[in-house]
Amino acid sequence: MDNYTLINKKIILSQDAKISVAQRCCRFGDGIFETIKIVNGKIYDYKAHKARLDFGLQALQIKVDISYLPEKLMELITKNAIKDGVLRLFVSRGEGSLGYLPKDDIEALIVAEISTNHKISSNRIRLGISKIRLQKRPNFLQKCKTMQGLNYILAKIAAKKIGNFDDILLNEKNYIAECSSYNIFWIKNNKIFTPSMKCDILPGIIRQKIIKKFKVNLVTAKLQSLQNADEVFITNSNFLVLNVDEIDFAGKKIKYKKNLGIKILDFIKEDIEKQCR
Repeated sequence: MDNYTLINKKIILSQDAKISVAQRCCRFGDGIFETIKIVNGKIYDYKAHKARLDFGLQALQIKVDISYLPEKLMELITKNAIKDGVLRLFVSRGEGSLGYLPKDDIEALIVAEISTNHKISSNRIRLGISKIRLQKRPNFLQKCKTMQGLNYILAKIAAKKIGNFDDILLNEKNYIAECSSYNIFWIKNNKIFTPSMKCDILPGIIRQKIIKKFKVNLVTAKLQSLQNADEVFITNSNFLVLNVDEIDFAGKKIKYKKNLGIKILDFIKEDIEKQCR
């Protein structure tokens, strides 16, 4: 079956989808992206993703019209005949530069592609502690999903090498931040905690939904908080909410319960049902 890709306003066969190596996303990672869940052939919470996309475009000073995207993305979903999957959308500043400086007449590039849902390879979610530290970013960039994600990439590679589902990254002050692909929450005595923005995290869409629905304590915390937790779960737009079975603290392995985490997943599923039925 043919697959299709959106490049700006055109939907073409994926095998024919090509971009120039002069695109600044290729040269400098100069762009932003969004990963969006598709359920029942519909886009889940496009409004929230668009808000973050708008914020990122403004922060990076990329001028581009995205008003046509909802209609074109739905056309792309229909063309690919995918009911449940993942939509990846990215915006490159455009083609051409004088060193780091963009050309004056540069035109941004928008690309969207769709894939079926990825499956989790293991029934047990084990995390480790990454040796990589998150560097502090300027406040105006903290909420942007920029293409410069080398820390996350190296952390993910290291986690895979030792058989972990993912690893937990700390910031430069050794506060719990996030995993390479997920925000992290923990529960102690039925109280929910998650790292605050002071911990240099990238705040995810699912994280924000949970914070709005439940009473969540936004904290700066060291690893001891996870060691003492009753439950731990991680969130992102693709897998939603995943209960963590075990964390390996440099050889000290701690197992966790899954009570409240399951209820939070049920809340997200109900929200999806309302938006995508």
